[in-house]
Amino acid sequence: MLKLSLLLKLQAIFAAASLAYLIVSAIRFQIAGAPLSAAAIGPSIAMFVTYVGCLFLPKIGQIGWYRAAMVVAIILFGGGGVIGNVTRYLDSGLAHYAGVGAWAVAVAINAYGTVLNIMAALGFFKSSTNERL
Repeated sequence: MLKLSLLLKLQAIFAAASLAYLIVSAIRFQIAGAPLSAAAIGPSIAMFVTYVGCLFLPKIGQIGWYRAAMVVAIILFGGGGVIGNVTRYLDSGLAHYAGVGAWAVAVAINAYGTVLNIMAALGFFKSSTNERL
């Protein structure tokens, strides 16, 4: 079982990787006229900024709200990011992606985050009142 502080750091890495992917996608769209994937860049960035905000909830003693927010994150990033990308690929191949690498990275980032979010939502972490978050 992970310490809550480590789980939050790993989730922050997920958010940073996702935001980096979206920023690269936006830059590619400006340069080449096509993004890395079908993800709506602006709304996706807004979701991740909100997600990062939710990672601060345990610091103010709101573990219950943090866990509830992670249920929403599972639906958004697991449903849209993992299942959505896989079904989109199965339906239309790489038509919505810059290539197999862009697709694989999108699925991998979201799968990584979804596993962490499931752990958070189910309370699979250790939290100590003395633990420095």
